[in-house]
Amino acid sequence: MDRIYMNTRPGDERIHIEITKSDLTDLLEDLQPADHHYEATRHLLDILGAAARTFS
Repeated sequence: MDRIYMNTRPGDERIHIEITKSDLTDLLEDLQPADHHYEATRHLLDILGAAARTFS
Protein backbone atom coordinates (compact mmCIF):
# COMPACT_ATOMS: atom_id res chain seq x y z
CA MET A 1 0.00 0.00 0.00
CA ASP A 2 1.44 3.28 -1.03
CA ARG A 3 -0.93 5.78 0.54
CA ILE A 4 -3.71 5.91 3.09
CA TYR A 5 -5.99 8.94 3.36
CA MET A 6 -8.55 9.64 6.07
CA ASN A 7 -11.62 11.81 5.79
CA THR A 8 -12.76 12.75 9.29
CA ARG A 9 -15.78 14.90 8.52
CA PRO A 10 -18.44 14.07 11.14
CA GLY A 11 -20.97 11.67 9.65
CA ASP A 12 -18.76 10.98 6.63
CA GLU A 13 -15.71 9.25 8.10
CA ARG A 14 -13.81 7.28 5.45
CA ILE A 15 -10.47 5.65 4.90
CA HIS A 16 -9.08 5.74 1.36
CA ILE A 17 -6.36 3.18 0.64
CA GLU A 18 -4.33 3.05 -2.54
CA ILE A 19 -3.41 -0.60 -3.17
CA THR A 20 -1.36 -1.79 -6.10
CA LYS A 21 -2.34 -4.94 -8.02
CA SER A 22 0.72 -6.74 -6.69
CA ASP A 23 -0.31 -6.01 -3.07
CA LEU A 24 -3.75 -7.62 -3.39
CA THR A 25 -2.64 -11.24 -3.08
CA ASP A 26 -0.44 -10.49 -0.06
CA LEU A 27 -3.22 -8.60 1.69
CA LEU A 28 -5.75 -11.36 1.07
CA GLU A 29 -3.33 -13.93 2.52
CA ASP A 30 -2.61 -11.75 5.56
CA LEU A 31 -6.30 -11.04 6.27
CA GLN A 32 -7.75 -14.53 6.24
CA PRO A 33 -11.39 -14.49 7.38
CA ALA A 34 -11.88 -15.47 11.00
CA ASP A 35 -14.72 -15.24 13.49
CA HIS A 36 -12.85 -12.61 15.51
CA HIS A 37 -12.58 -10.06 12.68
CA TYR A 38 -14.66 -6.95 12.77
CA GLU A 39 -17.46 -6.42 10.25
CA ALA A 40 -15.34 -3.69 8.62
CA THR A 41 -12.53 -6.22 8.10
CA ARG A 42 -14.92 -8.70 6.48
CA HIS A 43 -16.19 -5.92 4.21
CA LEU A 44 -12.61 -4.97 3.28
CA LEU A 45 -11.91 -8.64 2.44
CA ASP A 46 -14.95 -8.63 0.12
CA ILE A 47 -13.66 -5.50 -1.63
CA LEU A 48 -10.11 -6.87 -1.94
CA GLY A 49 -11.43 -10.18 -3.27
CA ALA A 50 -13.52 -8.42 -5.91
CA ALA A 51 -10.52 -6.30 -6.91
CA ALA A 52 -8.29 -9.37 -7.19
CA ARG A 53 -10.84 -11.12 -9.41
CA THR A 54 -11.18 -8.00 -11.56
CA PHE A 55 -7.41 -7.63 -12.07
CA SER A 56 -6.74 -11.35 -12.60
